[in-house]
Amino acid sequence: MASKPIANVPAAFEKMPEEGVLLEIAIDVSEMPRGGHIQGIQWRRDFTAGRQWAFLSHDSQTVGYLVVAEFPLELPAEGRVIHVLRYPSDGKQPPLRHAGGIQVVDEVLVVGVEDNQDKTRSEIQFWSVATPILPAPLEHLTIPRSGAPKDKTAGGVGLVAHAGGHVVAVANWDSRAVDFYTSNGKPLADKECRFSFTKRWQDASAEKVHWQPDRSFGSYQAVNLVADTDDKVYLIGFDTAFPNSDLVELFAVDLAQPAARLLQKVASHRVELEADNHFRSGGGIWIDEGRLAWLATPRNVSATTRITLGK
Repeated sequence: MASKPIANVPAAFEKMPEEGVLLEIAIDVSEMPRGGHIQGIQWRRDFTAGRQWAFLSHDSQTVGYLVVAEFPLELPAEGRVIHVLRYPSDGKQPPLRHAGGIQVVDEVLVVGVEDNQDKTRSEIQFWSVATPILPAPLEHLTIPRSGAPKDKTAGGVGLVAHAGGHVVAVANWDSRAVDFYTSNGKPLADKECRFSFTKRWQDASAEKVHWQPDRSFGSYQAVNLVADTDDKVYLIGFDTAFPNSDLVELFAVDLAQPAARLLQKVASHRVELEADNHFRSGGGIWIDEGRLAWLATPRNVSATTRITLGK
């Protein structure tokens, strides 16, 4: 089921819920790789199938992986794990074992999988989740990245349809820089579809004189992209400031601007979370029938993992 653009993203952002509903997922933790923590979360609903799914991104000591949990349409209800996907590495050492923040757009999931030891390599991987019990790789879309330590990591990624194609945003270590890639306009499932680097925004050199309500750019655990009906693109970042102040922050994206003005902060929204759920663990956006809502997770998976769905 294809998602629709939002009529007015800033207005929808201001109406986002301040609280959410807790949902439980029963997880057999003995089957999970050891170490790491939850890094990102996304939600997908299919009225035709009569189901909805939570996607939890996780790193570990050996491999990055994805937990897929299924829920009925009527909530609250307990979710059940239907699949655990281990993201492939690139055959090099150290392995790409750190899977960061994710985004699901229609039936495609995008994730950054990085080397979090030398911190010099990452891959942006794309997966079809049309059949959530068996995600399928879209290997032709993979974006390999390498460079100086921390520069080309991929802690959080976003994806959005824009200008007849798609845009990907990749935030590096602590989100000190965000790289933008644009597609060649072909459908994502087309084997000829490719992404190319377009422009980099850096916090250290950004022009922030017009930012509202402040000039801070957090160490976002996850970044997502959304678009409105005028094809304007926005980046949403998820941050937990000391000690436990959870913020969702909105930035207008204009790739036609010079790099220093590519991002303009336009709003910040405080969220009340509970059950040890915080955006520093895992956060994400989802579009609920034209409304913007958010998701949050605890740090670790457990036998009963409680996630928060903004409602």
